[in-house]
Amino acid sequence: MSFAKVASLAITVGILSVSSAVAGSCGYDRCWGAVAIGPNGQAWAHSYSSERGAVNAVANNCRGRCSTIKTFYNTCGAIASSPNGAWGWAWHGNMEVAKSEAMAYCMDNGYNCSPRAWACSK
Repeated sequence: MSFAKVASLAITVGILSVSSAVAGSCGYDRCWGAVAIGPNGQAWAHSYSSERGAVNAVANNCRGRCSTIKTFYNTCGAIASSPNGAWGWAWHGNMEVAKSEAMAYCMDNGYNCSPRAWACSK
């Protein structure tokens, strides 16, 4: 097979891949989500076409009670916190792994950590 045919085939496959992504449920398969915690609340949002949309949604859901907001893209996100104020967050393609990693990061500086908010946006 000639180089030109291989290059043409690669371009065609690339275009088909992009075309299938265009049909995503979050608008061009751009699925943003966010998790948030604060002293008096927690919130989550998922399946937004922009990062700003996910941040605005989670801030509205938290009604001003959240001080930490983290975003994620086409994956799952989780945030955990401890009674001493320590917190951790993580993202991963598997929700249980995201929660476990958030807990591990929280435990680096805290105790009795627990998951507070989680969601998948994919």
